[in-house]
Amino acid sequence: MSPDEKIFACISVQTEELATLYVCDSETGHCISDFEFRVLGLSDLGHGLNVCFSPDGNHILVKCRPETILSYRAVVGDIERREEEFGIEGFDFVFIHCGRNEGRIASMHWIDKDGSLIRRIALGIQRPTRVLVKSWDIGNGISDRLFEVTDVASAQFSPNGQYLAVRRWSENAVKLWNLEDGKITHRFPHPPDNFWSLHFSPASDCLVTATDESKHNRLWTLDTQ
Repeated sequence: MSPDEKIFACISVQTEELATLYVCDSETGHCISDFEFRVLGLSDLGHGLNVCFSPDGNHILVKCRPETILSYRAVVGDIERREEEFGIEGFDFVFIHCGRNEGRIASMHWIDKDGSLIRRIALGIQRPTRVLVKSWDIGNGISDRLFEVTDVASAQFSPNGQYLAVRRWSENAVKLWNLEDGKITHRFPHPPDNFWSLHFSPASDCLVTATDESKHNRLWTLDTQ
């Protein structure tokens, strides 16, 4: 659904390399826009597929299946012009819905110590721990560096494109980084369990973490912390 819920998107698989995105009117169900885009390995297309609209509802972002274990491909499409505008490679993507970067796309990339993009993990080598966050202009596909976080165990964008949640190996806490200025806005103390995952609620008002050792989930509300 678009932010105002007036339109929705669905995808039809055409071939192993091609799919079609349909944008429809929520009241009538009639298709108002469609365009084809390239994907890789459609056998896994439905797993982890993510589609989201820009704040103004004029652009759409589709995250395809991973090309490699740490690298996905996202497609940015113009709904009115019915065409794919550009593609992005990275680990995660989201439209920013607030602040001076509103309407731009934030992307997250695992990088090495020299800042080069890591696409694959070799067997027996520890997972990368450095994350680079970029913002993209949906008009021309040009990216700018927002900020970098080191010592990262797990990271997740909020659905509203306002925060990046980060659990670092050296800290018993989850911190939220603001995608507008790259500053830390929230800190949630967390015991030093074997950290497994973290996720936001669809409304981006709660954050939940899961661990291996305690078998407990922990849930925080962002407004009261």
